Amino acid sequence: MPIYPYNTKSGDKRYRVTYRDPDHSQRTKRGFRRRKDAQDYLARMTTYISDNDYIDPNAGKTLVCQFADTWLKGKKNVVKPKYYADLECSWRVHVCNAWGNREIASIRHSEIQTWVSELAKKRSATITIRAHGVLKGVLDLAVRDGSIRRNPADGCQLPRKQRKERTHLTPAQVIDLAHAAGTYQALILTLGFCGLRWGEAAALRVKHVDTQNNRLRVRLSWVRSGKKHFEGAPKTWEVRDVPVPDQVMSAIKEQCEGKGPEDLVFTAPSGGHLREQSAKNHGWYARALRDSGVPTLTCHDLRHTAASIAISSGANVKAVQRMLGHKNAAMTLDTYADLFDTDLDDVATSISSKIAAAKTSNSGNVR
Repeated sequence: MPIYPYNTKSGDKRYRVTYRDPDHSQRTKRGFRRRKDAQDYLARMTTYISDNDYIDPNAGKTLVCQFADTWLKGKKNVVKPKYYADLECSWRVHVCNAWGNREIASIRHSEIQTWVSELAKKRSATITIRAHGVLKGVLDLAVRDGSIRRNPADGCQLPRKQRKERTHLTPAQVIDLAHAAGTYQALILTLGFCGLRWGEAAALRVKHVDTQNNRLRVRLSWVRSGKKHFEGAPKTWEVRDVPVPDQVMSAIKEQCEGKGPEDLVFTAPSGGHLREQSAKNHGWYARALRDSGVPTLTCHDLRHTAASIAISSGANVKAVQRMLGHKNAAMTLDTYADLFDTDLDDVATSISSKIAAAKTSNSGNVR
């Protein structure tokens, strides 16, 4: 019989279960207070073994940090360097101290939920969500590896990101800012009317400017990872051809005069790639904001401005998605849903005109 009673040193009666795992090694589990508990455990083990779903109890003793090392190595070559740096930092600063030395099978969902809630009190929703995502990813690897049956990080209640109020410039304000930017006029026009990311504009070369078709071919991006900068390829969906208004293309052509195909279109004062400007420092962008009198906004806000202008000009969500290099139209809608709200008014107006036309041609009443 695989269930045996025994007495502890204090004289208490307990039950021990023995069974053979798929490798035919004998396993023992002690400490059951009731025979029924021992029988239930044995029944579960028997079912797991017959269903080929058995997990070696020793596998659950692996430390989280051991799986984290494998998980991070797997991420390194499949995500952008900047995103990898964010993941590694999140693991090192927020996750490792809390969970690194824990055995994976010892972690409970309630513990993770408490950790998430406490972290959210001290840090932003973005940081909290990323830290939880790192831990969840590491534990997902443990599940796939057959070390635990389910992920205790699943189903946690996470903080919601607060939607930030975005600053959009009008076309006239973009032009005012461009004039105030002096030698960087063409760059401001490109960011504000074409919606390139700063890194995409900084890596733009003369050969990427298609003057025949008024297109900018986004093929590279100037990436920051920690304190280092380098050129890298954008994600697949970020590689695109961006339409350029005639006025902006004229400014870009002037910027390209005298340059070879491999030369950068926009360069730093001392040559080389541009570093992203801040609205708060004393650089040329901050001066242009002050001199132009337009609302203070970041360089990335100029990308939102381009989206706003495109949408107000009648561009549909698919066109805006392609212009901005979003992964899918759902991402564009999620980011700019408020700007597409005006489309509802256009729908109502269009339907009203059709109703009016129908009433004119039909003497019947519309109810």
